[in-house]
Amino acid sequence: MVPAVIVYVVAITAFLVWRGISVSPDYYVIVLLLGAIALGRWKAFVVDWLPFVALFLGYEILRGLAGSSGIGVHYTDPIDFDDFISFGHLPTIWLQQAFYRPGVVSALDVAATVFYFLHFAYPLALGFVFWIKDRFLFRRFAAALLAMSFTAFVFYLLVPVAPPWLASQQGYLPHVEKIISHTLPSSTDWFYQHLNPNQVAAMPSLHAAFPVLGLFYAVKLWGRRAWPLALWCLAVIFSIVYLGEHYLADALAGIAFAAIAYLVVEKIADRLRKPGEPDAGLGAVQPVDREQHGGVALEVAGQAERPDGNSVSAEVAAQLQD
Repeated sequence: MVPAVIVYVVAITAFLVWRGISVSPDYYVIVLLLGAIALGRWKAFVVDWLPFVALFLGYEILRGLAGSSGIGVHYTDPIDFDDFISFGHLPTIWLQQAFYRPGVVSALDVAATVFYFLHFAYPLALGFVFWIKDRFLFRRFAAALLAMSFTAFVFYLLVPVAPPWLASQQGYLPHVEKIISHTLPSSTDWFYQHLNPNQVAAMPSLHAAFPVLGLFYAVKLWGRRAWPLALWCLAVIFSIVYLGEHYLADALAGIAFAAIAYLVVEKIADRLRKPGEPDAGLGAVQPVDREQHGGVALEVAGQAERPDGNSVSAEVAAQLQD
């Protein structure tokens, strides 16, 4: 089932981007709902996803308020950090000088923009796969993503940081092109048109944080088989720096936020887990055989798969019948 779900979300996402249809959360959740209906799990989807999406959209509304806090914007701190770790060659400046051609929309520009613009679709699609495979793990992932997002909002409010393109416009950097102004693959939907955009929410980069958080939970669920998703994370980080939307410092801060959110949520979830409740990531045990013996029904469960790819021995669950 999981491979079919992956094919579905990839195909639909590609179609939406190709046709210029918004892949924002309020639209994209409809795509996922249709998938849940096809699987006959729409009620469970509403229970698990409606609070998650509502809170996430609430965060998006709040995020726009952070730019009007009146606190001074930080322009030079991330520049100094990037200069230090890159030995005086600011990554955004170097990448645009090496690859960007003014007046020409290259394949790299388009590819980087797609990675940038799937900021919402990627974690939602990955979350949907988690939900199909393991609802316990999905709930942890959703809690970590929301906790990370609202914590980032507080950081944006208290420490507004300008992105490279804005620092360039203010004279703190040589020219940095805002490439996505030429290449965005889809229009903004009604909901986002009525939000106040926050131009000084560069650090931490949630563009980097979201896929890294998804990688942590994918590794928890699938073990080594999930590590190819790290390539997506690297592609996103390259894209946001090349496009002039984030410094490398912003991306590293996003990775740190993702790691902290994962560790904190997992620690809390482990403490709250009830005795006998399955641990997220061990996989659901599916009954494959059933035999009646008097008033007792024996369910022989098939082998469940651990995150590391090894199998758990078959379990036998006994349930008394009336």
